[in-house]
Amino acid sequence: MSQIAALPLTGTLDRLHLRGRVTSRSEVLLAWLVAAVAAVLLGAAVLFLSAGGRWFVVETPSMGEAAPVGTLVLDLPVDVTTLHVGDVVSFETTANPGVVYTHRIIAKDADGGLHTRGDINGATDPWTLTQADVIGTPVLLVPYVGWLFRAAPVLLIGTLIVLTLTSAFTDRVTRSCLRIAGTALTSSYAAFLFKPFVNVTTITNTSTPHGVEATVVSSGVFPVRIDAHGGNTVHLVDGEVGRVVIHELTHNGQYQLTSNIDLDPIGWVALLLVCLVPLVACLAVGRVEPVRAS
Repeated sequence: MSQIAALPLTGTLDRLHLRGRVTSRSEVLLAWLVAAVAAVLLGAAVLFLSAGGRWFVVETPSMGEAAPVGTLVLDLPVDVTTLHVGDVVSFETTANPGVVYTHRIIAKDADGGLHTRGDINGATDPWTLTQADVIGTPVLLVPYVGWLFRAAPVLLIGTLIVLTLTSAFTDRVTRSCLRIAGTALTSSYAAFLFKPFVNVTTITNTSTPHGVEATVVSSGVFPVRIDAHGGNTVHLVDGEVGRVVIHELTHNGQYQLTSNIDLDPIGWVALLLVCLVPLVACLAVGRVEPVRAS
């Protein structure tokens, strides 16, 4: 006669069978840390907006190194009577509605009118500002972060597309590697579109008896080396202005400038490591074996 062992009808399953693996203490601490940082940032944003704060992203190099392109500008309302020459203000004008400028005050009239100019601009702005024009004064200038705000729509849409297209793959390794590659491709496209790393703008160019003298400004995150064909070379950091003299022109009377990343050996190593992150992540995903319930 055979015997059949009775199976318990009640009890609890081990956490391994419910979640696939046990969450480590470091992962729990990391999750709490991320939640705490998010809560602090959200609270700060609510306080900032409730005080009338507004934020902008610098899109032109007019403020030079004080506020390079891609700087996030956080403004709070201000009484113009408390401002002084040398202060930075954000404003709009009826001459160019819908455009916000962030420039420095270079003069102040007896009646309180403000005259402004960008740090690297050659001419004073053609208007006199009043209280009605001034949006506020920056309480914080955060370099580089503005690039993320500008690229956010592209990154968000790209990420959603990658997640949707890869959801059909049931194999975990294949799906994860495709998502890593898709995220890297989306980031590369955003970098190509907005040019946050290397970008050079020519401000002025003047003909001289010896060629052409050009004033250029770097508006990218990385330091650059600018070579003038048949001229000199300048090394610039983000927002810095330089002058190049070109002695050789093309047959059409044009000059040529070449810009390249100008990093030291440590910088090149760091850049290489960042570029290898997607590859390393894919290798790490492939090496992690899924936990199977016994």
